[in-house]
Amino acid sequence: MIEELRLGNFASITAELDFSPNFNVIIGETGAGKSLLLSAISFLKGDKLSFPAEECFVEAVFSTPEGEVFARREIKAGRSRCFLDGMRVPQKLLAERVSPLIVFQSQRQSIELLKPSVQLEILDRLAENEELPSVYRAKFEAFKKEKEKLEELERKVQDRDRQIDILKFQIEEIREANLREGEEEELLELRNLLRQSEKIKEVKELVRVLIYEGEGSALERISEVISRLEKIEGSEELLERLRNAYYELEDICSEIERKLYVPDEEVSLDEIEDRLYEIEKLKRKYGSSIAEINAFLKEAEEKLYTLENLEFEIEEERKRLEALEAELKELASEISERRKRAAEEFEAYVVSTLKELGMPEVRFKVEFREKELSATGVDEVQFLFSGNPSLPLSPLSASISGGELSRFLLTILSKVSVPGVTMVFDEIDAGMSGKTLSLVAAKLKEIAKNQQVIAVTHSPQVVAAADRVFKVEKKNGNVAVREVKKEQIEREIAIMISGDLTDKSLEAARDLIRRWEE
Repeated sequence: MIEELRLGNFASITAELDFSPNFNVIIGETGAGKSLLLSAISFLKGDKLSFPAEECFVEAVFSTPEGEVFARREIKAGRSRCFLDGMRVPQKLLAERVSPLIVFQSQRQSIELLKPSVQLEILDRLAENEELPSVYRAKFEAFKKEKEKLEELERKVQDRDRQIDILKFQIEEIREANLREGEEEELLELRNLLRQSEKIKEVKELVRVLIYEGEGSALERISEVISRLEKIEGSEELLERLRNAYYELEDICSEIERKLYVPDEEVSLDEIEDRLYEIEKLKRKYGSSIAEINAFLKEAEEKLYTLENLEFEIEEERKRLEALEAELKELASEISERRKRAAEEFEAYVVSTLKELGMPEVRFKVEFREKELSATGVDEVQFLFSGNPSLPLSPLSASISGGELSRFLLTILSKVSVPGVTMVFDEIDAGMSGKTLSLVAAKLKEIAKNQQVIAVTHSPQVVAAADRVFKVEKKNGNVAVREVKKEQIEREIAIMISGDLTDKSLEAARDLIRRWEE
């Protein structure tokens, strides 16, 4: 509900209103600016301004089950800005938060009642069907998913043979390759060794012949020089260095023999290249690595198993679907029975209430038609109405006038409340008079027991029933809004009754107020 509403320079209105949690009315002369007050609430919900503005604001404090919500929308330098709980937010977010908290009802906006989906919701509320349809909807969603699964399986049957051939080819191709994880890395390393093995052999042969053991090798010749140098006195230092060179060269030859490794493999380089090409070809088809190819193989085997056993799976899926459908039909039948019982009571209530509201020849019926299982059950509902005995019952949308629809709206809202929502009624009592207005006031009062009501009215009967009254009036070109206190309410009602303030009109006003107090 709206606890507080503040306007700043909103089309010449600057005001602060503290609303009652129950029944509030807004009064004022025609053209005083009552519609502007409602426009301010609409503006907060996200509607466009109906007038140009450079600077203005509307803000409200809402009370919700989750706590207070502070909402503000302003125009600054011609641009709109929105705030929620003190933080600037996009206009869409403000509208999403505020819109569900306020519902406008008028002869124009009660058109929602003409929708069959709304009529079905009304019946569910009357039948106290909230929990059962929730269980039904959850099962219906499961039913839809199982149905989609069955349809997918049946589609697979049509294309099964082609898919089986493809999967068998893929599985056979991968299996025949007999891939082993880590194999590709080993082959690449082996290929690198084999590619340079001929060069290694050449180097080793050169070392053996030219340095180590060939005729006239380097070591042989150095050895000969050493033996000659040993016979010369004073050559010990040179001899030592030459011997070290001999031993170093000999050691290098051993290192070359040991470290330059030639793999002792039976496989040839061509065979390795062929195997790597085969692996690369499979990678292009089935994955970027042998691990991914093996994963593809496993998935393909599972798909093949599923396709080869598809009839069995389809049969099992049909059984699951039939069991779910049977549960749904049972739930839908129970929901439908509750709706029909609620509809009988509702029909009697609507007829008796509308007769009280000045429609003595009214007839009303809730028509049920059975349809296929849907998210709302098996019921297709339509409200049938006739306000004239010479006219047959026909759908609400084709048979009800604006004034009749307003009374119908009041009748429904007095029976079905929407807790947590502020109902704003814009002159819903227009065109009514006398006893009918007293009954309208009673219905508005009844609605206000369960939710906050804000009503714009010209009716003294409606004002007398209010918990709080606000008056909109023009002063010096500006629009002022003030709360009207008890004694002032008597005066305002008296003027509404007779157009002037007289002892009789004051007494009549007091009498109206007294009836509600009693």
